[in-house]
Amino acid sequence: MSLISRGLEEAGIPSVLVSVMKPLSSPSRPPRQLIRKLNIGATVGRPGDTATQLETLRRMVALLSEAEAPGAIDEGP
Repeated sequence: MSLISRGLEEAGIPSVLVSVMKPLSSPSRPPRQLIRKLNIGATVGRPGDTATQLETLRRMVALLSEAEAPGAIDEGP
């Protein structure tokens, strides 16, 4: 997914990669990366967990608008 994110950026489409496994996603240097401490398969939150899903979306938008340089990473809770 990191390579797709980079391709989108090259086409002028801003993107944020959401990952639960930084060691797997970081080596390909995605433009912006949000690391969530969630389960594999529920990267933005479990089904029906609207609060976690909204928090993930808020953090993604914040990273898009606030990142100062390529390679920005949000590893918050």
